[in-house]
This record gives sequence, structure tokens and C-alpha cells, in this order.
Amino acid sequence: MSDARSDALAILRNPNAAMTDVLKALSTLDKAEHTGRTLKLGIAANISVDLLANYLRRYAYLADVRLEVINGSYDDMLNDVTEFVAQGVDHVLLMPFFDNLYAAWESQLDALVAEDQQARMLTWLSKLKLAVGQAASVGRLTLVGAHLWNSTPYGAAGELLFDFNGAMKELAAEHANAQFLDTAAIVTHVGEKSALDARFYYAGKAPYTPVFFDEFARRFALATRGFASYFYKVVALDCDNTLWGGIVGEDGLNGIALDPYNYPGNVYWAVQQQLRQLESQGILLCLCTKNNLADADEVFATHPNAVLKDEHFAAKKVNWEPKVVNLQALATELNLGLESFIFIDDSDFELEAVRTRLPQVNVFQVPKKLSEYPAMLRDVAALCVAGGLSTESKSRTQQYKQLTLAAVARQAFATQEDYLRSLDLKVHIYRDARQQIARIAELTQKSNQFNVTTRRYTPGEIGALMDDAASTVYSFEVSDRFGECGITGVIIVDFAAQQATVDAFLMSCRVIGRGVEFAVWPTVFDDSRKHGKRCLTATYLPSAKNGQVADFFDRLGLSRAEETNDGGRRYEVQVNDVRLADSDWVELING
Repeated sequence: MSDARSDALAILRNPNAAMTDVLKALSTLDKAEHTGRTLKLGIAANISVDLLANYLRRYAYLADVRLEVINGSYDDMLNDVTEFVAQGVDHVLLMPFFDNLYAAWESQLDALVAEDQQARMLTWLSKLKLAVGQAASVGRLTLVGAHLWNSTPYGAAGELLFDFNGAMKELAAEHANAQFLDTAAIVTHVGEKSALDARFYYAGKAPYTPVFFDEFARRFALATRGFASYFYKVVALDCDNTLWGGIVGEDGLNGIALDPYNYPGNVYWAVQQQLRQLESQGILLCLCTKNNLADADEVFATHPNAVLKDEHFAAKKVNWEPKVVNLQALATELNLGLESFIFIDDSDFELEAVRTRLPQVNVFQVPKKLSEYPAMLRDVAALCVAGGLSTESKSRTQQYKQLTLAAVARQAFATQEDYLRSLDLKVHIYRDARQQIARIAELTQKSNQFNVTTRRYTPGEIGALMDDAASTVYSFEVSDRFGECGITGVIIVDFAAQQATVDAFLMSCRVIGRGVEFAVWPTVFDDSRKHGKRCLTATYLPSAKNGQVADFFDRLGLSRAEETNDGGRRYEVQVNDVRLADSDWVELING
């Protein structure tokens, strides 16, 4: 990284940097070579939000994303969204300001009967619904929650605002590419006087201050997982002074601080509650701690205030090895990359070792001011589960524990094939299953190792492909005698040309090596014949992490037609002549 770029990023990271310095840093980064992702975002609002672009670009660069922001016209949401779609934006931000739905809306309300209040609000919501529908093909859409302009409103404003935000949340839930982002919490967090400016609101319909915009942009970056630049799947945890106060090996079970009522134990108890909630939302919790295993296990098994139990941890490394070594071992055991890990510890020494030797791991230190610990955990949670999770991603701990059971069972069989035949493997394959759009898009974003092209798709793009008669999005669900693995694989095929073209094939690492990767292809070839295609083509595009699938299409039975200098390969095969790799121990079921 050049010194100028490094210095510019350092300025953007500094929360106390002057705006003039931030603008200079953004200009420097705009001129520098950018090797990361580039995204285009459109903002439609019924107020002036021109300054927001600078703050969004600030946090985008910190996530290694170059962001182009397009501001729509004032209070012209439908036309704005139409124009954004025409310009190919990746993300649309819809920002309705409650008091400006109509002129001085909050002040008008008590002069209107309840029926008129609802009627006028529903009229505005119908316009919003049309805009959301127009944005269905956009990759991502954020509906920004409303808040009150007057902190001590008269009468109906508070109740009507509650209904308005509830309607927006329901609207977001109805669209796979949409999410809801609260702003009332931001106003509360930074303070009304710091967030809002009456002078600029009445003079130019610009109610928000730079303080509000900065916090909004920071939370927007969290809510979009760094503009879709990272997907953390694992939170690895120290124990002493991280999950409880004190050192259990010295203070004993009854001497550690873990208590719902008394400080400091109540902080650790609250943190354990937050971590348990994270686990229920699909994040894997692991222990990475220097302790005697018996001491740690005793806390989780017998401490009367322990919220976390052994069942909540997908894997544990409780020993006296360096934590760098244990994090690497956890990654190997879970078959996940270290870039999927967040590590939390109280020790400066341990965290610095991880930062230095495993820079891909995101580290968090237990705050020196302990009362700030729960707030820090909320930021961690935002990094992990922002934007919602598909049903298949929730409660994944047991799915990973199934892998451990399967590994133990494997030892009882003489050959791998004998073992696979014992699993009672079943694969349900689906075509264009719209109820799975969120999960399918999530898999394309997160899967790195078994992914032949590493093309990423947003929910909006997956929905558009499903709507296109010339393409098919296949998804498949895997189960065996140990349990269900959920939707774990995706194939995207384009039938528009003379030949069928495989645009994407990827699977979760949890089901690799069972023959599932071969079992699903007869369906694709059958569909190719039904579409009148004589030839199927596929491509392998190399990445830093997908080397294990470099020869997948060779093993499947396709012929290599072309190779590129960077290691890429193009394959083709006559659909009536292909002899596919066999995996007859897998039962393929049309879903």
C-alpha cells in the first residue's frame, strides 16, 4: 500500500479527524489505484441529504470499497428509483423524513381526525410501496426508519410514527433484497441537539447535522456488512475476564464475577446473554482460551448464573497453546477461513499476537471501561448478522457438531465409499425457489472454497434470474442420518444462447466430499435437453481460495476446451454424450 493511500485511510479511521482532512483523504483515494470492489448507490429522500455521500464514501473506503453515490431529486422517490435502476445502481437507500411527509406533518396531525391521519399516511406508504417494487431488480435496498422531529410531540404523532415504521418493516420483510435501518436510535445516541438542526431544516429542508450523518454512515456500513465486503461466521472467545470476571483457575468457581444483579458480574452476564443470542442467529461460538479444560467446563456446567453452556459452542480449544495456534486449529476443524473469524480477548499481549500473525482475523478487546462491553458486543453482532439471516443460517452450531459425529463414525468403515453409503444421503433439488432467494444470495456471497467462479449475487439479482425464462437457479438441500444441513448448494445456468452455460456452481464447505457435488448434475443435463441444447459449457475462474475445485469439471466428466494464462479453464461437453461421475449412494429428489 502506498504511503499516501495508507495515510488517507488513517485519517478516515480517526473519529476526530476534521472534515476538511476527511475530504482531502477521500480525494486522495479517488485518485489512487483501487483493487477492491466498486459499487454504485442511489439515495432517494424527501429532504436534502447531499452531505451524506461523503460520510458513506468514508466508511466504504474503510471496507475497501469505492462507492459512487447518486443523489436523487428532492421528494421524487418514484422517478428517482426509476432513474437509479436505469443507471444500474447496486444499492438503493430510501429515506422518508416523517415531519416532511407533508408540510409540517407532525404539527398538522391533531387538527385531523384519526381517519384522515391514517388515510394521508397510507397514501404516502402506497407511494413508498411502488418505489420498493420498482427496485426489485436492484441488488440491495435499505428502507430508512423514521423518527420524530419534535421530541415532545402533541397527541397522535408518536402513535402514527409507530405505525409508519411498522409498515416499512413489513414492506422490507416482503422483499428479499430489502432491509430496515432504524434512525431513532441514532438520534438518541448522538443526542437531538447534535443530530438535528432547525435552522437548516426550515431554510433548506436539510435537518441533519454532520454528526448524525457520520453515525448513520457508520451504522449503515455495519448493517450492510461493510457494503457486503465481509461475512463473519465465527466468534472465538477467551474465558477469564472475557466471559466472566476473574481467573477461574485462581479464584475458583464461586470467586468469579458472573451475576445478573451486581457489578461487575452483571456486565459479563449481559454479555453472555448477547452471545447466546448471536449463536441462535447462526453465528458459531468457539472457545480459544488458556485454561485448564476441567475448570472451564465446570463453569459452563455448574455455575448457577452461566448463560452459555457447552451446547452453545461449535468447537473448543481450551489449553495452554498459543492462541494463534488454537485459532488456526479451529479454522481447520470447522473448515472455515480465518477471515471468517472474530476474536475477543481482554489481553493486549494476546490480541497483538493475533493481529501480527493472523491479520485476517478481526480482533476486539474487552473495553478497559467495562460498562462499554455490551455496546462493543452490539457492534460485533452487527458485523456478524447485519441485514438478517436466512432460516438455514440460524442455529448452525448443531450442524457443525454433526460434522464431528460424522468424523467419529467414519473411523468404523474400511473405505470412504462404504462410509458414504452408510450415511443415507438425500439431496432435494429445487428450481427457481423464490422463498430461498435470501439463502441463495447469502451462499453466493459467503462461499469461497467450493466455488468455481466466485461470482457474487445479491438477492435482487437472484430474483431477476429466477424471473428470466432463459435462466434457471438451482438450489439443493442435503440431509443424512446425522441430521439436516439445509440449503447448501447453488447452480446457475443460462439457457439463452445456443448452448447451456453454467454461470455459477458453489457449495457450503459442510457438505464437500460426500458425492453431493456430482449427484446434482443429471438434473441440469436433463433440463438442458428439454431446452433443446446440444452442448453445455462451464468455466473455472481461479481465486485465492478455490484451488480445490480447479479440476472439478474434469472429475465431473466435461472436456477441457481452453486454458488461460491465469489458470482459468473453459469446458464443454455434448449433453447427449456426457458420462458423469457416479455417486449412486446419494438419493436425488426433485424438490
